[in-house]
Amino acid sequence: MILRFDQLGKSLQADISRPLEIGISVRREHSVSSFGIAGAVYATYQDGDFRGSKSSGGPCNLETITFTPHGNSTHTECLGHISDEDYFVNDCIQDSFCTALLFTLSTRTDDARYLDFTGVNFDALKENKALVIRTLPNSIGKLNRDYSGKETPCIAPEDMKKIVEAGIVHLIIDLPSVDPEWDGGAMASHYIYWQYPEDPRMNASITEFAFIRDDIQDGKYLLKLNISNFESDAAPSRPVLYPIIAG
Repeated sequence: MILRFDQLGKSLQADISRPLEIGISVRREHSVSSFGIAGAVYATYQDGDFRGSKSSGGPCNLETITFTPHGNSTHTECLGHISDEDYFVNDCIQDSFCTALLFTLSTRTDDARYLDFTGVNFDALKENKALVIRTLPNSIGKLNRDYSGKETPCIAPEDMKKIVEAGIVHLIIDLPSVDPEWDGGAMASHYIYWQYPEDPRMNASITEFAFIRDDIQDGKYLLKLNISNFESDAAPSRPVLYPIIAG
């Protein structure tokens, strides 16, 4: 199925019959994690004589799932992640189709704590609402890696400023955070991205813990975040890229 749309006066086409999923689900087995957050817990729902398990004689299967979106799966977060006020992701983020650029980045040679943005065309970013970042190395182990206590690279504040200046509204990365795991609560790149508290970007989102397979080439795509309907600062999401085939 071909979706035709216009962008900045250009007619583009995307093949929405070829979805490229770049998310990691909440899983029964160990999934991705960071910050020392425990994995999701699945439990059969029980209430008196009722047991939500067909295998145990119940009339149907019914589960209670306890999890932390920020530490158990791909998730999309809004301004409410850092704000003093309560903001919820599905009130702030318009989860519609938009164009995205995918870049693959390594760490800087002068400071391996940060990703190297020297090859990123920030002028090209200005024509798109979303930026997707795949980091190297990119092994399948990212699907269930525990990043807790490890020195994982992130986005330097000066590079985050450039991303904001380019007008990016949806930022997707395959790491647990755009900031260091523990930085004394500074969360500098989060604050820069959302321009909080000076000029809050209410409609801007950050999606973390994505996974972009190696066979998905760098370039331009149509993006849909597919955010779960939770009233919280963040919610599990299932971001999907669609190839742009003409334009």
